[in-house]
Amino acid sequence: MSAIDEIKQRLDIVDVVSDYVTLQKSGRNFKALCPFHTEKTPSFFVFPEQGTWHCFGSCGTGGDIFSFVMKQASIDFGAALRILAERAGVTLVAKQKERAVDKEVERLYLINEAAAQYYHHLLLNAKAAETARRHLSERGISKETIDSFELGFSPDSWDALCQHLEGRGYKGDELVSAGLVIAKEGGGFRDMFRNRLMIPIRNDGGKVVGFGARALDSTIPKYLNSSQTAIFDKSGLLYGIDRAKGAIREQGLAIIVEGYMDVLAAHQYGMANVVAPMGTSLTQKQVGIIKRLTRNLALALDADVAGDQATLRGLEVARQAFSERVDRREKRWLEGDSKMEGKVKVILLPRGKDPDEVIRECPEEWRRLIDEASPLMDYFFKAVTSTLDLSHEDGKSAAVAQLLPRISEIADSVERELYLRRLSKLVGLDEKTLAGEAARLKPTARERAKKAVSLPTTQSPSHPLEEYCLTLLLQHPGLREQGMALPPDYFEGTENRELFLAWQNTTDADGFERIRQGLDVSLQEHLDTLMSRVLPPASEREMETALADCTRRLGEQHLRRLKALEEVLLTEAESEGDKNVIKEQVETLLQKALEPTSQLKDLFEKARRERKGARQ
Repeated sequence: MSAIDEIKQRLDIVDVVSDYVTLQKSGRNFKALCPFHTEKTPSFFVFPEQGTWHCFGSCGTGGDIFSFVMKQASIDFGAALRILAERAGVTLVAKQKERAVDKEVERLYLINEAAAQYYHHLLLNAKAAETARRHLSERGISKETIDSFELGFSPDSWDALCQHLEGRGYKGDELVSAGLVIAKEGGGFRDMFRNRLMIPIRNDGGKVVGFGARALDSTIPKYLNSSQTAIFDKSGLLYGIDRAKGAIREQGLAIIVEGYMDVLAAHQYGMANVVAPMGTSLTQKQVGIIKRLTRNLALALDADVAGDQATLRGLEVARQAFSERVDRREKRWLEGDSKMEGKVKVILLPRGKDPDEVIRECPEEWRRLIDEASPLMDYFFKAVTSTLDLSHEDGKSAAVAQLLPRISEIADSVERELYLRRLSKLVGLDEKTLAGEAARLKPTARERAKKAVSLPTTQSPSHPLEEYCLTLLLQHPGLREQGMALPPDYFEGTENRELFLAWQNTTDADGFERIRQGLDVSLQEHLDTLMSRVLPPASEREMETALADCTRRLGEQHLRRLKALEEVLLTEAESEGDKNVIKEQVETLLQKALEPTSQLKDLFEKARRERKGARQ
């Protein structure tokens, strides 16, 4: 992980911005008078879940914590990086070894992507893959879903993949490091996966990091995952997260199911906020990924696993992470309210049915189950009491020992009292006695802070399209004229925008080293990574078309971000009575954004003509 990513993870943008401006709570976000221009009505908004800010007034600009500090203090990226690194406790180092590791990791991504393409081609075309195709058909998986998730097939061969990838220039030792082949005693290699349905696993940035593989015969184990590698750690991955993160943010809810097929079925039927935890109980790392997207979580569980200890451990991890009290800063903004950060619920499935069966048979039934999901504490009561004999003192004592610590950590006082009353009736103990014991168990502010610090951070979302665009521009000087038409605001990542501006402010004659010398050390590493990426061979016209398409997609992303912000703000403004004011501000900004430069218009038109000519 780069220092930039680590700083973004460790620092809360609300904390940083509040050092410079007075923020007011506005729904799930915060607003203030813009610090960059004079105004009477707040048009400056901070979006903590996205880690971004935006001014909807005359500035019309936004960004992340780096761009805010740069603009506020009138300093360059390097200075802002050092200020924020010191605040986050991140040591800034630039070691050759670290750069070598970055290149190795990038190589592993390329190998896994090549393997995914190979497996996918075989699933679609190989005669030997008929069993895999039939299995998917029987499970109701459509051709569109197969293509979208790039499902594949590994042949019943000892070295088919190894030979294919070695033929593309990858070495056997690299394939071992990628978890795709195994080194044989005495020399040589054999494929890790044979005669299996192959399911590419992608990180939240959309890069293939490994595979899940389902046996198509009686081979054991039925499901086999990639081994641990530098980029594959199943405890820190969620299947489908790259496709689900947008829907999770939009709907304010993440749904956790058990298996790959459950995720595929949900997405196929338009329920895109569904992910799976790689065949393991939910871990802190996985919960950390979800917390960056939403504060609400629902877990789909079989009704028969109420007392299963592995299930309870996963639920406990989710409860602890999602039920933390708001901190001192948030209490001030919430005027003393101490609501829990988020809610965890349990979706109880019909006995003997998996989510994919429920979804395929009756999507409306799945939606009903989500709407009727039980609060997690209700599930804990059911799970604990189902394994105990409450007619005996030992059973009552065990129920108190298991349930009271969980009740004590409920932040909402009314909710806490209701569950204390319920426990009191269940075990026949005085409610006041239980309340006193719960108060003794309640964690202190210091203990909560220590717990929060110990939770592992998750990798910041990457910007693959921005990086691809920069790679095109950096590696192909002939694209400069087209690239100069790109607005810097199309680059959401500050490091990408700074790199683009550095490229824009140099000439072809200056050369690569001139660009590099003008960058901060951390950006030099980012530049080196992009320059080391291998692009497929293409003609000049194909490269121009690729850049035109990339530019169009970046523009669409930019407008979608603005439109999403508009919807959030209008929803909040409606409840605050100033909808018309904000609507006018936002629509003015969107109108400006919808007026691309004449250069971009020419670029789009040229790409359209070339695509049309290529089809004729």
